[in-house]
Amino acid sequence: MNILEIKNLNISFFQYQKGLERRRLDVVRNLDLNLKKGEIMAVFGASGSGKSLLAHAILGLLPYNGFYEGEVCYKGKILDENLLEKVRGKEIFFIPQTINSLNPLLKTAKQARLTLKRSDYKRQEEVYRNFGLGKEVDKMYPFELSGGMARRVLVADAFLSGAELIIADEPTPGMDKKATDEIIAYFKDLKAAGKTSLIISHDINMALALADRIAIFYDGRIIEVSPVEAFSNGGEDLRNPYSRMLIKALPENGLTLLSKEEVEGLC
Repeated sequence: MNILEIKNLNISFFQYQKGLERRRLDVVRNLDLNLKKGEIMAVFGASGSGKSLLAHAILGLLPYNGFYEGEVCYKGKILDENLLEKVRGKEIFFIPQTINSLNPLLKTAKQARLTLKRSDYKRQEEVYRNFGLGKEVDKMYPFELSGGMARRVLVADAFLSGAELIIADEPTPGMDKKATDEIIAYFKDLKAAGKTSLIISHDINMALALADRIAIFYDGRIIEVSPVEAFSNGGEDLRNPYSRMLIKALPENGLTLLSKEEVEGLC
């Protein structure tokens, strides 16, 4: 069963130039994607390729001058504004790229409990401990947390929310290998609990270690969706030439590099 289906998604922005001259900029084009219940899918692409806009479109968080065309369905229903109001933050939980999304005026435990019943406060403490967050973290403000701690707080809050679908935009930026491995383990815990995750990242190694399937995003398009196993053996089982060269560019596969012109020729 598909928990999320995206059909022919196009994301565009209106920009003004030379005064009142309005220009339409198409940044994501003809995107099709489906996410199965209980799986982890990674959307991998270079910085600036437009992949974060996918999360914003799904969640209705595009800026005022942005809009999308196409169809986004959640559990078989069109994810319109009315349905979004019901499921966003409840059935669908968003872990944004920036930790600034945490309320700077509230301590972490108090933030986590905003949507919980008092009877669930003990569960919040247990989940935080399971995510490596000591009792002292409960009484900390966001500015007192390290980057890794703040990330763990966000993932723990996703677990606490009871959401069925977690969308995470760059969950491991600037983290060392140990911290990244911890975040990977936490998302696997979410999967073990029956949750579905859509991970947006430019860290291919993290995607390979975490995902069931990987969607390759390039220049506003998804050019391939394949199971993670297809990315082994130097990517020989991948369909798209760009995907294969991407894997061959990893140090363990010979560090084969292409120029921008060669990349554009493949895509």
